[in-house]
Amino acid sequence: MDTPDFIDLFFYPTILLTMKKHIAFLSLLLMLMGCPIGTPQEGDNGDETPPPGDETPPPGDETPPPGDETPPPGDSVKIASFNIQIFGQSKAGKPEVMDILAQIIRRYDIVAIQEIRDIAETAIIVLKNKVNEDGSSYAVVTGPRVGRTTSKEQYAYMYDTETIDAPTGAYTYDDDGDGNGVNDIDDSIHPDDLFEREPYVAHFKVKWDAFDFVLINIHTKPDDAEAEIGYLPDVISDALTRLGETDVICLGDFNADGSYFDEDTYLSVFPANEYYWLIPNSADTTLAASDNTYDRIATTLSMDEDYADTWGIFRFDQEYDFSSPTLDPGDVSDHYPVWAEFYIYVDTD
Repeated sequence: MDTPDFIDLFFYPTILLTMKKHIAFLSLLLMLMGCPIGTPQEGDNGDETPPPGDETPPPGDETPPPGDETPPPGDSVKIASFNIQIFGQSKAGKPEVMDILAQIIRRYDIVAIQEIRDIAETAIIVLKNKVNEDGSSYAVVTGPRVGRTTSKEQYAYMYDTETIDAPTGAYTYDDDGDGNGVNDIDDSIHPDDLFEREPYVAHFKVKWDAFDFVLINIHTKPDDAEAEIGYLPDVISDALTRLGETDVICLGDFNADGSYFDEDTYLSVFPANEYYWLIPNSADTTLAASDNTYDRIATTLSMDEDYADTWGIFRFDQEYDFSSPTLDPGDVSDHYPVWAEFYIYVDTD
């Protein structure tokens, strides 16, 4: 049954007035209790929106530290060896030569350098600065001047700090056998002075990943190459013990060919069940008319997982312009750089 219209007109205003009184009373009660009412205004975040700044985690909680967020440019690194041939003040003072040397070094993540002959020990710094002129970030570490005569040499490692951490545990191999723990570099009268230029050892690690390895830099005396190459497994064994790293790369100017060394016998020194001999006997690593593989890279067998099965000889005389009458490839070096490539994500040791 429908309610007559006059009843609606009588009761509805009364009901509305009563509801307004209740609402006013409840509003007053909520205000006394400190509860906000109404629509959030400007500056009021409401109950569901956190205050400014709370929605973002504190710096460092989610975002990696500056520098760590940039991944390496590839999945491998290139490690090279380069005998720069009598590198000292004279060569460092030749702009055309230094420009080519800098371009060569930038091709690799690490370069093991041999035959630095510089009493002042500053030429290698000049070279490093030249490499970095284009905005690169290479650093260099050097060993002491070594040799039995007044014509001493230094080894160096020049490495790209964008991909390689600073080395740890760098040392010169102690071969004099005097038992005092000091490398008496000039101790040529000692019967256990095995190397003309004792190898320089350093432990490196690639940024962003666990791939680490030991480098052993060597330049044998040509006339003693057979004997000195035969001692290299002892240097590797010493590095394994001393640095606790099984991935070892021995590289440099071995003089492992020609009249100095019978390259067909290398397996007697570096047996295939223990080592990889990466630069094959068929390679020619010098600019001379004769075909000789003096420069080598050998690794421990544990690097099987890391080796990218890629090596090379960089023939800079075919890569750069030597048309200038004041520049000859032999001014740069009589050796080519040799290199090998290694994966950075698969190291498990």
